[in-house]
Amino acid sequence: MPWKVLVVEDEPLEREALAKFLREGPFEALEVRTAADALSFARTALAWEPQVVLLDIRIPGGDGLSTLEGLRDQGFGGKVLVLTAYDVFEYAQRALSLGVQSFLVKPVLPDTLYAALRKVLDQLDRQGEEEERHRELQTFVRDNRGLVAMAALTELVLERTDPEAFEGVFRELGLPPDRPCHLLGVATLEAFRPSRGLGTLRFLEAATRSFEGGLVIPWHRSSTLLLLPEDSSPQAEALAARLLEVLGENGIPGNVVFGGTVRTLEETRRAVQALEEGLDESLLGGTGRVLWAEEPQLLPEDRPPGQEQGWSALQGRVFEGFRNGDLAQMAAGRDELVRLLERACPDVELSKMLVLGLLGQVCELLLDLRCDLGAVKAWVRRQMLNILAPNNPAGLHSILVQALEGAWTIRASSQDEGAQVISQAMAFIRERYDEVTLEATARHVHVSASHLSRLFRKVLRCRFVDVVKETRMDRAKALLAGGSTVRDAALAVGYGNIAYFSTLFKQTCGVSPSEYARSPGA
Repeated sequence: MPWKVLVVEDEPLEREALAKFLREGPFEALEVRTAADALSFARTALAWEPQVVLLDIRIPGGDGLSTLEGLRDQGFGGKVLVLTAYDVFEYAQRALSLGVQSFLVKPVLPDTLYAALRKVLDQLDRQGEEEERHRELQTFVRDNRGLVAMAALTELVLERTDPEAFEGVFRELGLPPDRPCHLLGVATLEAFRPSRGLGTLRFLEAATRSFEGGLVIPWHRSSTLLLLPEDSSPQAEALAARLLEVLGENGIPGNVVFGGTVRTLEETRRAVQALEEGLDESLLGGTGRVLWAEEPQLLPEDRPPGQEQGWSALQGRVFEGFRNGDLAQMAAGRDELVRLLERACPDVELSKMLVLGLLGQVCELLLDLRCDLGAVKAWVRRQMLNILAPNNPAGLHSILVQALEGAWTIRASSQDEGAQVISQAMAFIRERYDEVTLEATARHVHVSASHLSRLFRKVLRCRFVDVVKETRMDRAKALLAGGSTVRDAALAVGYGNIAYFSTLFKQTCGVSPSEYARSPGA
């Protein structure tokens, strides 16, 4: 399609010369029209919508810039090259304020006009390509909403990319921050297989089809996330109950976990992380249940105005940052601690005692993480000396910041921390397999439940619940081989529901518990 160029010039000879230059010159695919006064300029611009205007300032019926200003107010967005015999700074300044691309003083040489027009046409070409790519992206997102949402959520949860980079994608999908959504998860007993997994997705999509804008997102091996706009969905209890009913009607053993209502990208990230833990944990206690994920912890910017955290909560946040290896969380908690000390505890001796308590906790964690013992001892000695020196709050605050930075350096140098944490977690699971939970294991190894869940996937390439299930089944096989009844074996490894235990056993071992007990190799 040719670019449309409007020439606005009151001198007839010059107007025709410009039009002829554009039609017969080195430009391809230009459609040219002319206007001799302000009224015809305004009418043609609004009716024909040219992409480029060559505009003279002094024209009958008013000056060209005043007419352009009125057209801009009406939404005219064409690019403008001003041609004038008046080399006046005031005109140039006003033209630039109206988005004029070039200010050319007559007489304009053909090469100068060509260069200015070529630059504008190149901009229009690039703009057209960008608009086409945007339309293609919109079409792709609309046709593949579930897959796009899965990819964007994965990046968001893993924090590999700045959340702001995804804001446009989430808005295009009709998700937070554009639209508040209920977040739910469905955990099924078996890992997705092509036949069963796609069937499960179809059942869930059918169940949520009436919720305008809802998304069903495949997530990991045996779980599905659902984001359903708050304004088109029933209450959370009704949603969860309906999804559980769909699973039961279609013979799919599983649980439904409600993860809360999310309104921002940060809320969505934290809620999905918490929901992952709830989904994993839910299968340890059986299927056919509706559960509620723990509310994600509010960050300072999320708290209602006037609600301030005390020393213990902020100290806990710093400690959590150290446990999780989250520098941003640690630094944010540390900065709030310093501000709290400035406001609430001006007595430097009392502040020293509070700071010593926090540093003691950090020291214990560094030892638990098996950081270099020499480095920890040197850090402790240095802090004991430093903490005695300041006689004013400002000096103490500076020492607190330096102490935590030093501790972070030691923590970061810990060798293969992920493998160490997993090793400790595995030992705990083997010891407490009959009653173990993700939260209890995380507390034992001094990390958060979400961090431990991600470590299992990263280091062992499996879920926490899979490890517990395999550990329990190994122990159950030993008990059955030793003569225990199916009931006794189930209770011994933590399953009060015998039928559920039998289903898991057959899924893992290929035969039922009673068949295994009767087999010659048992």
